[in-house]
This record gives sequence, C-alpha cells and structure tokens, in this order.
Amino acid sequence: MPYVMVSVLIFSIPSLLIIASAHDVKTGKRDRIAFKWPILLQIALVAIGLGVQLYYQQAYHFPVFQTKTENWVAVLVVGLLAGIILLINIIMTWTIGKNLPKSVHNPKAVNFFTIGIVLSLSTILLIAVPTGKKMAFSHAIDKAMAASDGAQAEDFPVVLVTSERECLKNTSSCRNSPYSNQFFVRNNLDKTQEVQVKIRALSPSGNEMKVIDSHVMTLQPGEFRLVKTEETNETSSPWNQYSFQTDSFTGHYEYWKRHRDPK
Repeated sequence: MPYVMVSVLIFSIPSLLIIASAHDVKTGKRDRIAFKWPILLQIALVAIGLGVQLYYQQAYHFPVFQTKTENWVAVLVVGLLAGIILLINIIMTWTIGKNLPKSVHNPKAVNFFTIGIVLSLSTILLIAVPTGKKMAFSHAIDKAMAASDGAQAEDFPVVLVTSERECLKNTSSCRNSPYSNQFFVRNNLDKTQEVQVKIRALSPSGNEMKVIDSHVMTLQPGEFRLVKTEETNETSSPWNQYSFQTDSFTGHYEYWKRHRDPK
C-alpha cells in the first residue's frame, strides 16, 4: 500500500497547486488562478506514468492497462461523483442560488471544478493507482525470487511474500479487513512439471487460520509465479491478485506439494 499512497500523492500535486492558487485568489493574494504550471506538471506526470507502464511490460510482462472491468469501475466512480456535483449545482442554481452572491455560489466555477475533479481523479484511478500497485507487485516478485534462490535444495520452494490488509492503516474500517496473502512457488527442476501445493496458514501465535489447496499449475524450468487458489480473482489484473485471505496476519506457514509430468 505505501507504493500506491506515494503514487497517488505525487499525481495529486497539480490539483493541490491549483487549489492553493484558488485560495490565494479568494484571499486577494493573486488576481487569477495559476493553471499553466500545474497543467504542464500533470501532462509530465501522465507521460512518466505511461513510460513506467511500458517498463513494467518489458521487465515483468505486466499488461500496460488494467482489465476492462477495472477501467469501467474507475469510469463509473468518476462519473457518479461528477454527476452528483453537477446535480447539486443545478439544483442550487435554480433554487436558492438565484439569491446568493457569486462569492458564495458561482455555477461556472463549480463546472470548472467538476472538470478538474474528473481529470484529476481519472488520472489517479487509471494511471497512479495501477503504477503504485505494479511497483508493489514487482517488489513482491523480486522478494520471491531472492527467497527462492536461497532454497535451491528444494524442488518447489513456496515463499510467503506479503500478508497485509488492502486498506488505509489505523482507520476503523481497516481493523476488520482481512489480510491478503501472496505466496509464490518456483520450479527448481530442469523439466516442466504440473504442481499443486497445500498451504497451512498460521497466526503469529501459531494458531491455524486456514488450510487451502492451490490450483494445478504448469511450471517451466526455473519459472516462479503466484500461487493461485479458489480465492484468487484471475479476472483481475496480476498486481491485484492474491493467493488467499486470512482474518489475521500470517506469521508462520507450512506447505506440502505434489508434482508430475504434464499429460
């Protein structure tokens, strides 16, 4: 999650600059809102973000864009928020807004504000968030590779890379959120194998939380990948996938595996 938060904060800078400039106009510190540099910065960030997507496509074979479903969810969120703001603006304009000074209710300013919200939020949901998640997932892959390198004696080492909540920490809603666990498995044999693993997840105190079987996976020699189970949403983007969820942090785990030559 820190990668996502940092990415979102960086992509929010242009909007924050415009808001600060608008505040200066309202307080009389400047005559007009400064749009030029924030817009140029936004364009530069979008270009950098797209460049990062291409890098991850080459380095980790991630798809450049999210799935169609994830894109539609983002569009619906932006559209719903914009629609609510515009509806309130119309109602205000045609009712009590007629008797209010423009310093209190300015329909034109609200429309420009809505356009800014749409552009900023679209950039965050379609570029910033996927970039942060790709960074986190690539880091998880690198950790899995390093851990599996240290277990060359095993034919199919299974490594727990992350066990974390997908929410903002220290919030009331986050306290009841499940932990998403990412396990990776690697084929250290010199031949292609069909592999299935059973994982027993334990809490830090050693209590059993879940025992689950993976799908049967076909692994090439030296290949490593995310362990997928019945809880893995395989229709989502790779960086949004996890092996399974537990109620508490996975402090320890055990695993068993079986393998065979592909049929």
